[in-house]
Amino acid sequence: MECVVADNNALAIPMPPPPIAGSNTGETVNEANQTIASAVDKKLKEMGESIDKATQCSFGRVCSSDYVDGENQPNISKDLTDSEKAELGGSGTGTPGGHDPEDEQNARNNNHIGKWSVDELSNGAKYTDPASKKGDLTLAGRALQKHGSRPGSIFPEAKGNPSAINEQGQKIVDSILNDPNKKVIQSNTGRYGQVTDVISSSGRGLRYDAQGRLIGFLEPPK
Repeated sequence: MECVVADNNALAIPMPPPPIAGSNTGETVNEANQTIASAVDKKLKEMGESIDKATQCSFGRVCSSDYVDGENQPNISKDLTDSEKAELGGSGTGTPGGHDPEDEQNARNNNHIGKWSVDELSNGAKYTDPASKKGDLTLAGRALQKHGSRPGSIFPEAKGNPSAINEQGQKIVDSILNDPNKKVIQSNTGRYGQVTDVISSSGRGLRYDAQGRLIGFLEPPK
């Protein structure tokens, strides 16, 4: 890297010639003084610029010969992919972390099913099932107990005490609700009125009533 430094003789000041015999000595001296003052001012400015550039070099900053206007630099990153930008310390498009606006919209859609949030429908499976004889099974637990005991069911057999069955059934409910590839079908049935069916990519399904309470599990169509 080429640096600019100040020469030791940078302050060489031209001296006026001796006065010529017969000339106006006072006028000549004034002109000489003006010449000296002008030369000193010019040299001091040149030295200041040289010293400033030399200081920039010595402290790791760009030298005059290396400096290029940033506005004229090409936008190298415009042709890079998001992953390449991330490797270089940049970010991709969209929000912090490189997410596109479409990703945010999809996330919002996955957090809501119809007019309910996923959490609301999850809680809608935790109510005590009125058909439970001892009142110890939730809607999710009772649904698992019914379907898991059927031959050829897509749902596993319920095992353990009522508390364990409730937990097992709730895990199935939450896995279906949080499936990013789930399908949601809303329809009007004669028995339950307006219902919302949530079908996972594996074929397991849930049916909710108009109040967001779990009606039961759904088997895939045969």
